Amino acid sequence: MRPRDARLVEKADFDRVFADNQRARTDFVMVMARPNQAGYPRLGMVVPKRLLARAVDRNRVKRCVRESFRQVLPELPACDFVVRLIAKPVAGDEARDLSRTFHRAGLRAMAKWPSAPAGEAAPESSSN
Repeated sequence: MRPRDARLVEKADFDRVFADNQRARTDFVMVMARPNQAGYPRLGMVVPKRLLARAVDRNRVKRCVRESFRQVLPELPACDFVVRLIAKPVAGDEARDLSRTFHRAGLRAMAKWPSAPAGEAAPESSSN
């Protein structure tokens, strides 16, 4: 899988995640997750200009998020993840605890929608 394939680019994909999701957050970002039909994790980002006015700062945050996602990609369930910046981060601290937050949001999403197609890292479903 190419890195470009692991990205959310269509508005409909973002809207589906925004409409109904499971969330996890750090001090600076909120990670929203929802199982997808693609069979592998995909990433979308929302980095508003009102929080980081300079493009160089927004791009730095996006690079840090993409790198964190790339490092945990094989371990994540088949979910669409949208990372939204919710507070202005301290430079160099953008991706702190982000990999753990990806896992937490993905596990919550897979628990909420157990009938969704599961990737290799999906948890075992228990009897209800």
